[in-house]
Amino acid sequence: MSASKPRTPASGDGPLFEGMTSTPAPSTAHFISWVPVVAVCALVCTGLWGAWVTRELVSKEQMAPMARIQLSSMVGEYVQAQARSATPPDQVTAETKAFMAEVEGNLKARGQKGQIILVGEAVLAGDVPDITAEVRKQVFAKVKMPQPAPAQAASMMGAMQQAMADPSMLPPVGIGNGPRN
Repeated sequence: MSASKPRTPASGDGPLFEGMTSTPAPSTAHFISWVPVVAVCALVCTGLWGAWVTRELVSKEQMAPMARIQLSSMVGEYVQAQARSATPPDQVTAETKAFMAEVEGNLKARGQKGQIILVGEAVLAGDVPDITAEVRKQVFAKVKMPQPAPAQAASMMGAMQQAMADPSMLPPVGIGNGPRN
């Protein structure tokens, strides 16, 4: 017997089929309750939010609350590079001001993010991370390190240093066209 439409009772079918009447066939469409749909959507949204929060917490650079910088060595390195360059004095002044402004701006930005910066010479002991290399990299990305003077000036400096180291190579004093004693 197939599960098709119920049949209508014919006359003389007997008492067994008396309760049968013709009713429309139930539709095959299934309706899902809104409760499971909302629960699944809430579960998916919660999972996505949790993944986003985890990514934000893990991927952010962990800034140490307190750090030190070897400021004197960094500034000394820059000043030595400027001294070895063949840059005119007025340009050296402008470049040094730009360098110092960039260092100050970098340290201020770190301070605004809540990081306490200690000058390395003031830190006697403790486990305070050193950010000198990081700051140096960020500053020199914006302000270029002065390049050494051309080879001619460098060779002149080398000759002067060699002459100062070996005084026997210098001409004796009092010989030549100068005044005599």
